[in-house]
Amino acid sequence: MNTVPSVKTDVFIVGAGAAGLYASLHLPQPTEILVCDKGKKRSGSSPWAQGGVAAALGPDDSPDLHVQDTLRVAAGHADVSAVQVLCYEAPECIMELAELGCDFDRNPDGTLHLAREGGQSVSRSAHHEDSTGAAIMATLRQHASKRVKRIEGACLRLDVVDGRCVGGWVLTEEGVVRVQANSTVLATGGIGAIFNSTTNPAGATGDGIVLAWEAGAGLADLEFVQFHPTALAAGLGHQRVLVTEALRGAGAHVVDADGRRFLFDHHSDGEMAPRDVVARAISSRKGAWLDCRHLDPGIWQKEFPTVYSGCVRHGIDPVRDLIPVAPAAHYFVGGIQTDLDGRTTIPRLYAIGECSNTGVHGANRLAGNSLAEALVFGRRAARAIAGQRTGKPKEPMGDVDLEPVEIDADDSWVRLRDLCTNAMGIERDPTNLRSLPAALEDLARLPITDDRSVLELRSAAILARLMARAALLRTESRGVHHRIDHGEPVPEWAGVRLRLALTDLP
Repeated sequence: MNTVPSVKTDVFIVGAGAAGLYASLHLPQPTEILVCDKGKKRSGSSPWAQGGVAAALGPDDSPDLHVQDTLRVAAGHADVSAVQVLCYEAPECIMELAELGCDFDRNPDGTLHLAREGGQSVSRSAHHEDSTGAAIMATLRQHASKRVKRIEGACLRLDVVDGRCVGGWVLTEEGVVRVQANSTVLATGGIGAIFNSTTNPAGATGDGIVLAWEAGAGLADLEFVQFHPTALAAGLGHQRVLVTEALRGAGAHVVDADGRRFLFDHHSDGEMAPRDVVARAISSRKGAWLDCRHLDPGIWQKEFPTVYSGCVRHGIDPVRDLIPVAPAAHYFVGGIQTDLDGRTTIPRLYAIGECSNTGVHGANRLAGNSLAEALVFGRRAARAIAGQRTGKPKEPMGDVDLEPVEIDADDSWVRLRDLCTNAMGIERDPTNLRSLPAALEDLARLPITDDRSVLELRSAAILARLMARAALLRTESRGVHHRIDHGEPVPEWAGVRLRLALTDLP
C-alpha cells in the first residue's frame, strides 16, 4: 500500500535545462510529460552558457570538418559514431531553434553570425551576444510550457521494477511524491559545484548521475573534468564569472605579468588552442590576464555585454584594464553511459545533456559542442521513446524512507570542495586521489533525508569517490585528465572507456 501521494505520466524528465526541454518538444502529442526541476535557486547550467552552440553552418565549414575538430580535441578518446551523429545533426537543430524564435545574432545579409571558440578551425558557434544559453532557454521555456507539467523538488531515487525504470520519488515542499512513468529521462546537468572555483551554479552537484548509479546504471569516463581557462579571477564565492572564449576568438590576448603572450609556447594555435592546453598553461603561472584593450570598445555592448557587466561589478573596466583570469571547473565530460539514442543500461531510463556520456567529447570537449550535444541527443532520445512498444505498465514497489540527519552542511561543503579541488583539479596527485574516498566516506554514507542541501552533499560525495577511483585507474595523462606521475598519453589507453557500476563503490 502506497504511503505517499502518487502521480502518473508517460514521460518523467528530471531536469529542466536545454536537453530536457528540447526533448519534450520532440515527444509526440498527446504524450503526458512531467518535468522535475530544483527551482530558480538551484537552476541548471544551460542559462549560463555564453559562447555559443557549434554547428557546421558557415560557408567555410562542413560536418566533416566539425568531426575532424571534435576528434582532434578529444585526444584519441571520442566515439566516432557519436561524433558523426552530433556533427551531421546539429545544423538542423540550430535552424529549428531559429524557426522557433531563438534570437541568434545575424550578419547584415541575414545569415547567422558565427563566433570562433577554442579548438575550432573555423568560426562555428551560433550565438546571441554572450548569453546564448539564456536565449535558447527563453525560447525552449516558451514552447515547452504548452507541453509539460512541472513539479519543483529534488528527485530522491529512481524506481526500478523487474529491471525496468518506472519513475521515481521527488521531495517537494509539501513532502515526498511518487512519480509513475513509462519512461524516465535524466537531464540533470553537471558537477562543477563540487570544486572551489566553478562557472556552474550551486545546484550542479551530480545528482542525476548518482541517481542512475544507485539504480544500477553504468557510468563512464568519470575521470574527465573540463576546466574553463578564463574565469574571472576576482570576487568571493565559488561560482565565478565566465569570460567567454569567444573574446579570444574576437582577438583578445592572454598575457602574463610581463604582458607577454605565452600560449604559443604551449600550442601552435595560441589563444585558440584546446581548453585543456590553455587551462594548464594558465594554471602553471602565478597570474594571467586577458588583454582586450586593443579591441573596438563598441564590441562590449554589441557582442559581450554579459562579460562586461560581470567585470564592472568587480571594479574592472575591460576597455582600459587587463582582466585577471584563472581556470575554473566548467564541464563534466563523464557521466551516465548511453547509446546514440540516450538509452542507459537500464530499460526505459534515458540520460541526455551534461549528465550523460555519449562518447562525443572523448577526453576533452570542443567548445560549442555541449549545447549541440544537448539538442541533438535530446531529440534522438525523444524519438526513441516515441518508438517504444507501449507494453503493460509495471507496478511500483516499495517507498523511500527519509531519515533525520544532524550535520553542519556548510562546513561539510567546504571540506568536500577542498578535497575535490586538491585531488581532481587540473594537475592530479595520486596521493590525494587515493586519500579522497576515505576522507568522504562519512558524507557518502549519509541517508536520504528531507534536507536538500544534505541530499546534494551526499550525491556530491558519492560521485567524487567514484571520480577519484576512475582517475586512479587511468595511469596516463589524456585531455583534461592530467596525472603528475604519468605526464604523457599512453597509446594502449586510447579509446579505453572506464565504466563503473553499482558494485564499484570505492
